[in-house]
Amino acid sequence: MISFFIFIYSRLIGLTTRWHIDNSSQIQKQLSQPSILVGWHARTVMLPFFWHKLANQKLNALVSPHQDGQLIAHFLKLYDINPISGSTNEKASQSALEIMRLLEKKQSIFISPDGPRGPRMRMKKSPIYFASKSGFPIIFATFSTSHALFFNKAWDKTLFPLPFGKGVFTLSKPLYIPSDINDEQLEIYRLQLEDLANSINSSCDTQVGQIPVQPADPDEIKKKRY
Repeated sequence: MISFFIFIYSRLIGLTTRWHIDNSSQIQKQLSQPSILVGWHARTVMLPFFWHKLANQKLNALVSPHQDGQLIAHFLKLYDINPISGSTNEKASQSALEIMRLLEKKQSIFISPDGPRGPRMRMKKSPIYFASKSGFPIIFATFSTSHALFFNKAWDKTLFPLPFGKGVFTLSKPLYIPSDINDEQLEIYRLQLEDLANSINSSCDTQVGQIPVQPADPDEIKKKRY
C-alpha cells in the first residue's frame, strides 16, 4: 500500500509540475542505450517517472535488502523496473555478480552511489568498477523542484517534491571508463564523477530557486557512523 501510494504520488508530481528537460531529444537517445545510471539517494523518487517517460529499454536498480529497500523495490516494479537486492554493505558480491550478468546482456542498471546510509553525495567506487568492466558509460541523473520540502535531519537531506511547482530534470554527458585502470586511476575517476554530479545537482537547485544541498563534509563524515 505504501509503495502504491509513492507510485501514485510520483505520477501526480510528474504530471502537475512544469518540467524543464534540457535537450530532451538527446536525453531520450542517451536513455535508450545500455548505460550505468547513477543518482543521489535524496533525488531518486522521480527518476523512475522520467525513465518510464523517456527511455526505451529495461532498467534494473540496486536496492537495499532492508525493509525500506523492499518498499522501494515494490515501487520500482510498478514502473516496470527490475529491483536487484543488495548494497555495497550487504550481499555485495551476490549483487555484483547479478549486475555484471545483466550488463553482459546489454541491460542498463541504476545505482544510488551514496546509499543506503551515506555519506551524503559522496561517490562510491562501484559505478566506476562496473563501467570499466562493461564498457558502458556512466550517466548521472537528477532533478529539483521549486515546490519541495527538504528533510534536513535525514542523512541524505531528502527532497520531497510538492505539486504545481517548476521543475528541472537533467542528465550528465556519458562518462566512459577505460578497461585497464588501476586503483589510483579508479580513485581519480571516482572524484571526477562525484564533482560532476554535485555540480549538476547544485545547478538544478539554483535553476528552481532552491538553496543547493551540499555534500557531507569531512567533519560530518567522521562524526557520524554511516
